[in-house]
Amino acid sequence: MNPTIYTVAYPECDARDLQTIDTWRAANDSTGHALVRPHFTLVFACNAVDEATYLAHVAAVAARTAPIPFHCRYAMLGADAHSPRAHAYLVPDEGYAALSLLHDALYTGPLADAMRLDLPYTPHITVGTFETAPQARKWCAARNHAGVSVPGRVAAVWVGQVVDGQFEHRGQFGLMG
Repeated sequence: MNPTIYTVAYPECDARDLQTIDTWRAANDSTGHALVRPHFTLVFACNAVDEATYLAHVAAVAARTAPIPFHCRYAMLGADAHSPRAHAYLVPDEGYAALSLLHDALYTGPLADAMRLDLPYTPHITVGTFETAPQARKWCAARNHAGVSVPGRVAAVWVGQVVDGQFEHRGQFGLMG
């Protein structure tokens, strides 16, 4: 059986912005905070191919993709249709299309059949998981009222899998395009 692998992009941001995100995650998403640092998930829980094929594909996509500047100015409610829990996301307005296109490019070739077509992709950094959607909505509204502004860039993608409650890296590929 193939391992379950993910592809993520860690945002390169001002240290103060990363500290703010990390503080929000520690307070509102302790499980995610302990698992992996702030990130955009680009490929979700994929075991469609063997690791070598997966890594080669991600390397090829990264080689033809330019670094992506982004700017998150919105905290968005992410409701979970299968449970009462909900999430808070930082969503980029600048860089949204480029991150979405990178996601789409990763789900080609050997990963084409692994893409979930029943869920739209929204590039985001998860900053909270709440017991109810109203709690998440209230948290997002407070952040948006105060003003959210997290500029940065994505310059590499990381492949890894969850091992003993930690995201273990299997490869890093710079965006070279």
